[in-house]
Amino acid sequence: MSDSLLELVREAKRNDEKIKEENEKKMQKEIENFEKQWKKHFGPLNKMTLRQKSAEGGSKSKKSQKTLSVFPDKSPQLQEKGVPTKLNSFTTKNVAIRDSRGREFNAIINDRLAYRRAPRGQNVEDFSEIIYGPNVTQLTSTNYKKLRKGSQIYYDRGSAALRGPFIFKNITRGPDLLMEVKDTAYNKTYLFSIPVSKLNSEKLYLIIGGKSPSKKNKTIKTKKKKMKRKKKGKKSVKRNKTRRLNKTKRKRKSRK
Repeated sequence: MSDSLLELVREAKRNDEKIKEENEKKMQKEIENFEKQWKKHFGPLNKMTLRQKSAEGGSKSKKSQKTLSVFPDKSPQLQEKGVPTKLNSFTTKNVAIRDSRGREFNAIINDRLAYRRAPRGQNVEDFSEIIYGPNVTQLTSTNYKKLRKGSQIYYDRGSAALRGPFIFKNITRGPDLLMEVKDTAYNKTYLFSIPVSKLNSEKLYLIIGGKSPSKKNKTIKTKKKKMKRKKKGKKSVKRNKTRRLNKTKRKRKSRK
């Protein structure tokens, strides 16, 4: 072999070694990112379960493929009816992003839901028209008791659009918040739950300012009660007047 061919072979070997090193670094970064996400949502990482897939045709191949079961939480589409799914950035990928008026939000600005979009290649903060929605407050482990049945909640999962509105149902043992939300396309609703202890790490926003349906019902009931009391009061006054008149008539007859 000539010297030029030997140099080419050596360069090829060096390139292969560089490619292997880069791939190893990428794998290490992916593993570190995975461990961070796992710790954020599920606590410290102890053991990971691997599922081995045998090759098609019945017989196992020499190198069986291994796939990592990344997150144990089921997708809401696979969950049984009545069983809530844990609310996190992975399980809420395909839930609703528009409200009943067709509005979509992607930011919280001055404690209000907002939507802003800049032209391609421009800074969002400098070149964007802002469309504002209702006022909101961030839910925490101290103010979650403000929730009422029917309250609307939005979830910031760190993607291009806020997820919601989630409709609050009740507080279960734990305590956990139980809520439901529609699918992005299918005519389905899903149950989600989140522990109160995780409200400080996850970004959930409660819509404030509007009257909830439960409050409206209460005001209607109180008005009806007041009307009944007024009617009863008027009837009692009439009865007292008639009784007085009857007494005076009896007295006059007795004198005669």
